[in-house]
Amino acid sequence: MANILQVSNIPVRQDRNTPDIQKNGNYEENQQVQNPVDVSRVVRADGQDTEDAKNAASGNGYSIIDYESNYGAFIKKIAAEGTQMFKLLEQLFDREGTGVLAGLSKDTAEVGELVEQLMASVRMETPEELMSFLKEQQFVQAKFSGPFFDSLRNILGKGTPEGSNILRQGAPEALKEAAVSFLKVYNDFSSGEHLLHQMKSISEDINQLMFRGFRDEFEQLLNSMDWEAKDGDTAANTMLLNNRVIPFLSNYISRTHDYGAVRDAVMLFIFHAVRYENGSKDRLAQMFERLVGNREYERFDRTGGKKSLPEVLETLKQPARGKVFSDTFSEILLKGAKGQGGLENVQQFHQALDRMLLNESVYMPVLHMIFPFRFKEKDVMSELWINPDAGKEDEEGGRRIKLLLKFDIQDLGDFQLFLALQDRKVDMQLDVPEALLEKHDAIQKGISEIIKKNGMGVNRFLVKRKDKEIEIQDAFPEIREKGRGVNVRI
Repeated sequence: MANILQVSNIPVRQDRNTPDIQKNGNYEENQQVQNPVDVSRVVRADGQDTEDAKNAASGNGYSIIDYESNYGAFIKKIAAEGTQMFKLLEQLFDREGTGVLAGLSKDTAEVGELVEQLMASVRMETPEELMSFLKEQQFVQAKFSGPFFDSLRNILGKGTPEGSNILRQGAPEALKEAAVSFLKVYNDFSSGEHLLHQMKSISEDINQLMFRGFRDEFEQLLNSMDWEAKDGDTAANTMLLNNRVIPFLSNYISRTHDYGAVRDAVMLFIFHAVRYENGSKDRLAQMFERLVGNREYERFDRTGGKKSLPEVLETLKQPARGKVFSDTFSEILLKGAKGQGGLENVQQFHQALDRMLLNESVYMPVLHMIFPFRFKEKDVMSELWINPDAGKEDEEGGRRIKLLLKFDIQDLGDFQLFLALQDRKVDMQLDVPEALLEKHDAIQKGISEIIKKNGMGVNRFLVKRKDKEIEIQDAFPEIREKGRGVNVRI
């Protein structure tokens, strides 16, 4: 926008705030506008382009993404950091006794115990055990997975990989609205324990920020909360929050006029409280009945028959071993970032934690998962990116799924696999270490047989030497399209 603070009816010196090279005349001799405004776009106050805008104009970077958008900045963060999580995993996990975690298991008692649990959970000896572990991790790391959520995707989408004509007709708007409403409530329901943890942490901060005369009463209210309540068991805590805790905080701000950090924290606390109340079992049951009660629901159902809510929730429970790995790994990263794993390792833990937190962003355009494991005395560090709705190359055919897999096998080297699946036909490229190029034909034949055994066909399959990294923006160029529209950074 224009720099309106420079608009004035009072004559000023022409050389005010002007570089020496431009001081070549008096005000009356030079009436030229120094900083013309381009009304076709948002520019800096001085009319100059940012580096992002210059890159966009020159064709570099993301010319179709607003260089001032939050989404654009997030995509650039992913592009800059790339798919390097599996490299960080190599530094963390035991690789011939030199990994960071291997050292912690010996030197740090508290963190070392967690490391032993983690290492035990990723050791596999048979293909069946490995497959089970990978499925468990997919279930844990991908929140909305399984046949039931596949049914909801069919409702909200325009088709399926099989290209069923009846599903291409689409779901009625009433059913789509019911599916969205259920998903919103289920998201809050399944986040109940997490929301409680967040509210407890924020309330402790509020208690430290508020005036001393109010702290004792606020602490008594907090002690009345059941911070260990399970997901969906929100009734008692919600009543306390709505009738006592939130009114107390509102009254505190009204009486003290404390409009600083306390009020900001209170607003965040209330936001979590609203979500917590929305995730009650009763509300979830109400949304579920509204969903499955729609007469059109059955033609999209993939659960093998109409099930009750308790039966559906039972299928959505996280596998025990998969949850052990997920929770333990997160706890180790958090402790390591705080320095409990040695000050010399803080940077590696911070980097790994930062990459993991990227997955929680509302701007994350694709599904990202990590799979570190040890199979038959070989360490394998892998990272997986999936876009389950990559769009279609033409109007014919069903949904198109794209996948990028990067992995490193101990003593063999780095691999990367790019795959596109549509109508059960696969196009793929596998990059292998140079030492394996001589086995090109055997690799291609073996993988093709695995694909066909699982009911899919192969359109194109290229096996070649890995010479460069496939970046996220190259594997999934469609994610740039999400940057269109009004989405400016504040």
